[in-house]
Amino acid sequence: MSDNVRFPLPDIVRRRAETEGADGRAWLAGLDQTLSELEHEWGVTIGEAMPGGSTAFVAEATDAAGDTFIIKLPTPASQLGRQEITVLALARGKGYVRLVRQDAARHAMLLERLGGRLDEHDMPYSTKIDVMCGTLLDAWMPVPPGFTWITGAEKANSLAAAMLRLCQALGQPCSQAVLDTALMYCRDRAAAWRPENAVLAHGDPHPANILEVPGSAGRHWKFIDPDGLVIEPAYDLGVLLRAWHEGVTGRHAHDIARSHARHLTSRTQVPAEAIWQWGYIERVSTGLHLMEIGETATGREYLTVAEALTL
Repeated sequence: MSDNVRFPLPDIVRRRAETEGADGRAWLAGLDQTLSELEHEWGVTIGEAMPGGSTAFVAEATDAAGDTFIIKLPTPASQLGRQEITVLALARGKGYVRLVRQDAARHAMLLERLGGRLDEHDMPYSTKIDVMCGTLLDAWMPVPPGFTWITGAEKANSLAAAMLRLCQALGQPCSQAVLDTALMYCRDRAAAWRPENAVLAHGDPHPANILEVPGSAGRHWKFIDPDGLVIEPAYDLGVLLRAWHEGVTGRHAHDIARSHARHLTSRTQVPAEAIWQWGYIERVSTGLHLMEIGETATGREYLTVAEALTL
């Protein structure tokens, strides 16, 4: 690394950009200049890159008044299929981190500075579920007219294709019954998609993607890093359900997991069967993806739970 680099990247972000081909290499080569230009245009001083992420340069940025923000500059490929800037602009800080400024050409964002992540708090997952449900009720928005983003049907079909591909590539790490059930649920959710039932959803609302609002009365939270999907609310709740492993073991695993889905319904009034199906799909697809990227033990945990839920 050259000594005159002003904004060194965490190794994980650099490696991610290098895997993105010519676009990623160009992003790396121009990063210092891009950030220097944003400092001048936005009137901020950018600090060192923060740890924790893998797909963007993220750092604190301080203005002349001493107010601190977060600057985010994603790698080129990490933006594909995502509508983060648009979702944050539409939300205007309701349920999501507030977008202070943006540069659409550079895909750069200046965001409000939030506090700690929910996954860093020592509390039962069921308590985190309630926090996320309440915040999703704030975050879900009507779909603006004319939007042509990924729909619920497209999401279900893409997950089905990914699961088939990964099962073959990984040597069938789950039973055929698990795969067949996940594919059946994908068909059900694709067939159930209706534009009138869709919201502008987060797409990946897990506990590392929700941060506490500092200084708020009581405890208040906001989501970060939305994908942006035109999909039924049950999808986001299925993402919450996929990691709710507490107590889901033994001969009563299925009943316990079903009670978790009903709990999500009690907090949001979203039908439990749709939550259940998306949660099962997400458990299987996430387990396979984790195994694909080398997180074998965690991936197997997801798949083991899915096996216990398959009747």
